[in-house]
Amino acid sequence: MRLGSEEHKNRFCRFFIDTHKPFQPEDLPWPELNEATVKKLAGFPIWDYAVHTERQVFNKLTAYAETVPDPLLKEALALQGYEEGRHADILKYFLKRYGIPFKEIPDKRLPKNLEWCFLSTGAGECIDSFFAFGFLEISKSTDDYPIELINAMEPIVQEEARHILFIQNWMLYQRFKRPFFLQPWHALTTLFAFADAGYRRLKDLGSLGGTSFTIHAREIEGSSLSPKAFINLCHKENRRRLAPYDPELVRPRLIPRIMKVVQSCL
Repeated sequence: MRLGSEEHKNRFCRFFIDTHKPFQPEDLPWPELNEATVKKLAGFPIWDYAVHTERQVFNKLTAYAETVPDPLLKEALALQGYEEGRHADILKYFLKRYGIPFKEIPDKRLPKNLEWCFLSTGAGECIDSFFAFGFLEISKSTDDYPIELINAMEPIVQEEARHILFIQNWMLYQRFKRPFFLQPWHALTTLFAFADAGYRRLKDLGSLGGTSFTIHAREIEGSSLSPKAFINLCHKENRRRLAPYDPELVRPRLIPRIMKVVQSCL
């Protein structure tokens, strides 16, 4: 399969569309939670931001899909937008079900360059998912949260694996369908998108006082894993999450490679 070809486009779009699972937030197997667990969840300072972020991604992707002339790409992009919107609805349902307070943050105005917007957003998802898969696996081995609650979130987490696989192949399709002399510029643009996404996450950590979900989760889970072992776990979970899908599609590579370098320095 040649990257940037019609076959490549058909493969990554059809994989994404065919693996979509229809469900509503209330269909998930939500468990009963005790007061201590609800209080611990309510202590995370990220719920307003999390709901707002998922809603913004829905708005951006939906708007971008409308600008894409190719019908198959349009369908796949619109579907990812729908799933991101469903993530926002699931978060709101979860918070309301357990009485966890949150504020609705007004939507921001959409940027003019929607393709760049999706590229930057997709880079952020690739960063977040690499670590989230590892954190989720750690949480399964502790008693901090009921396993039933973790299992209820499983469909959402697996959707993120589908998203990053689609995003990675969309990036490469956009690059390799271009003339050869323009491909290096797209590669640099992609690197800048990842740098931008990483910088925005560092800003978010600062604005949340260093208590964003990932940092807070690491402290609460009380895992005995070393940083090197945690990175190993993230690599393992990324491979496992992506294993069920078309093996010819290119897996996300940049963040795993960067973390391999980090790991070698630890």
